[in-house]
Amino acid sequence: MELLKGVKVVDLTAAIAGTLGTLVLADLGADVIKIEPLKGEHYRTALNGAIVLAMNRNKRGVALDLKTKEGQGIVLNLVKKADVFVENFVPGTIEKLGLSYEKVKEAKPDIIYCSVSGFGQDGPMSRRPSYDPVAQAMAGIMIATGEKEGKPCRQVTSLIDMTAGLYGAIAILASLNKRQTTGQGQRLDISMLDTAVSAMNYFLTWHSLTGNLPTRQGSGTPGWTPYEAFDTKDKPIWIGVSSDKFWHAFCGALHLEDLEKDGRFLNDTTRREHREELVAKVADIFMQYTSEELDRKLQDAGVPVGILSTVAEVPDNPQVQFRHLIDEFNYPGKGMIKAVKTPIMVEGTLPEARMQAPLIGEHTVEVLKEYGYSDMDVEGFISNGIVMQYRV
Repeated sequence: MELLKGVKVVDLTAAIAGTLGTLVLADLGADVIKIEPLKGEHYRTALNGAIVLAMNRNKRGVALDLKTKEGQGIVLNLVKKADVFVENFVPGTIEKLGLSYEKVKEAKPDIIYCSVSGFGQDGPMSRRPSYDPVAQAMAGIMIATGEKEGKPCRQVTSLIDMTAGLYGAIAILASLNKRQTTGQGQRLDISMLDTAVSAMNYFLTWHSLTGNLPTRQGSGTPGWTPYEAFDTKDKPIWIGVSSDKFWHAFCGALHLEDLEKDGRFLNDTTRREHREELVAKVADIFMQYTSEELDRKLQDAGVPVGILSTVAEVPDNPQVQFRHLIDEFNYPGKGMIKAVKTPIMVEGTLPEARMQAPLIGEHTVEVLKEYGYSDMDVEGFISNGIVMQYRV
């Protein structure tokens, strides 16, 4: 996919926040140069390397020591031909590394400089380190997530990290568009806390209207019922009866005439008022069926429904297979692995993996020569421990 062909990105991100954004740019055709420390980024071993493999395909890898003047000089040299610079250090760190916005802008006046951090570049919390669950905790997500009688839970996947990366990518694309007409770069500031608060937007609005707080509902929501997962004879299944239309379709599909006519459940409001009684009745009914039986009956009736799957089962989903969403490839030292493509379909096609995630310093020599360094320069950098080239 070549939607961003010709766009050059210098990527100083690690882990997930920010890194997913540069992955999207790379998958859409940008030339993304990922800068890592000589020993690789700190997530190289996390989940057996899965995070680095999943977040860095279609990028070229350069390993160098940013704590040296020479290493900083190499990055600034790359910036001179770049369109975009992305970093996700704790604010204050990038300045210590000699790569502040002002310094990078001096090297490339129209650069689009995007910082992704826990709390933003300014403010009383800006210098605090953060992770996705910190943002979930502070934005009201974690305390409202989990089973009703259980403890607060984090979402298992790093959705705040990922969404912050997506906001970064959106801002970068908008800035590239503006630069075409103005010739000006942009300073972009993406915060994980901002992202997490944004994810709770309608709950904040609801609280301002009613004073109500979102409460732990397990797989459900305070908005509707039955709108959650239920056990069956085999696998759990989730249903979404969010309107009177779906309620009548649900009752009709399972021949629940008595339930449909019950005065406690006649409309959306009364069903919420009698949530516990209704959920208990539906739970008993669902134990009479297998998940496949319910899935088929409710699908035919047009009711939103889905059988709960493990990640081991997801690749066998016929819709996932039809859309060719998951790649499988042989990665050096890892064997056959699966990876999810960026879900942006253009003209019936998802972005392909032109390159797998780079090994540490896999493209160091290639990139440095491309940017004007001689063989002698490169060998000098290597021998002095400024850069590292992966050797088979």
